[in-house]
Amino acid sequence: ASVLFILFIGCDSPEVQIPETVLTPEQMMPIMVDIHVIEGARNGAIMLGDTNGIEDYYAKVYEKHGITEDQFKSSFAFYSDNPTVFIPIYEEVLDSLKANGALLAKKGVKIEYED
Repeated sequence: ASVLFILFIGCDSPEVQIPETVLTPEQMMPIMVDIHVIEGARNGAIMLGDTNGIEDYYAKVYEKHGITEDQFKSSFAFYSDNPTVFIPIYEEVLDSLKANGALLAKKGVKIEYED
């Protein structure tokens, strides 16, 4: 919740021009979705003893989207510094993650926990 609060602080700034070297919001959104899925799965895997480095997972995302790690990191830094453009991207990311979760629920995918 504190991250969202920080993001909302800069909402009154003038329109931000996105440099040509920065990935567009349309490019960032699916990459961010994939990264959130990996991080969520990775958090569970850590508890289960997965020893693969998260860098391997990130490398697959960069390859899938045809970008480099540097392109993603510099674009992420730009958007982090410009919340007026980052907030709408994150809203789409969250909507997509919710939609994917609802789709899995409709298909009857269940995660069972043992106590």
